[in-house]
Amino acid sequence: MRRFPGFSLKPARAFWVFFLAVPVLALAALNTGNNALYLLLALALGAFVASGTFSRHTLARLRATVLPAGEMYAGAPVTLMVEVTNDSAWLPAAGVVVRLAGMPGQALVPTVPARGSATAQLLTAFASRGRQGLPELQIEVRLPLGFFIKSVHREQALEVLIYPRRFVGAAARFSGVGAAEVTAAVGSVVRGGEVAQLREFRTGDDRRDVHWKQTARQQRLIVVERRERALPSRFLVLDRQLPRREDGALLLRFEDLVSEVATAAVDRLRRGEAVGLVIGGAVTPPLPGRRQARRVLEQLALVQAVGPGEDPLPPEVGGGAVYRLAGAM
Repeated sequence: MRRFPGFSLKPARAFWVFFLAVPVLALAALNTGNNALYLLLALALGAFVASGTFSRHTLARLRATVLPAGEMYAGAPVTLMVEVTNDSAWLPAAGVVVRLAGMPGQALVPTVPARGSATAQLLTAFASRGRQGLPELQIEVRLPLGFFIKSVHREQALEVLIYPRRFVGAAARFSGVGAAEVTAAVGSVVRGGEVAQLREFRTGDDRRDVHWKQTARQQRLIVVERRERALPSRFLVLDRQLPRREDGALLLRFEDLVSEVATAAVDRLRRGEAVGLVIGGAVTPPLPGRRQARRVLEQLALVQAVGPGEDPLPPEVGGGAVYRLAGAM
């Protein structure tokens, strides 16, 4: 692949056939003096020049953009939509191939009309989780005669969030977390316990606890005081502390652990169950639904391993059900 100003050039198989055939045709025309052979030689050379000119004109006027996609998991096939725009005023683009530089897969756009656009599906895969900027889009043009593969690279401003790799049949290991830990983590009281008493409103009380019927009857603010609610043991707990933060083997095992937690969370949430998540000292209370699944997956996509003592778990987390590397702590 050779680089020229504005594009790259790679000979195709048709070029080598042409490269070998033209000298033979030229020798035959000179030796025989056959005007038909001279005409055929001229047509071949003219087609070569015309093909290069048209393909370069087309390539210079093509733009491509990756459109946002839905959920994307590391290691799993991902279908991205690619929009290709042709700025040429008169020449349609045919046989356009688009790929993400350095990634598997490609999208074929049969025809892009002049001053128009077309979309195609690009099937690819991301190797790792996390927030990532997309690599450059490589746009290739081979037609009209396909002597060369000409390509340009277009930068993409789109960032994507890749969820952890999912396993098959990862078992969920739930743990319990005390209400005090949840209250400290989310910055609010744990609501919904049994009613302990009705009392007069005090400074600092939550107005959502106001008992409006008693307030109207007594002509003063009356609040409901509740007992602390015992939370169900529906937490997936990930210990992100490693004994050696820079150990490559431990980091690879940690990635498998994150994937195991993500798989268990998605499987249970899709069944309609309520699932919470504990990552170090960060506590996400149990909830059901798609929004909770997105929240949990985003946290797991961005989690990073830390060293010993940098982010300990809440003290009331059960030890046996914690996702941690065996023998790491």
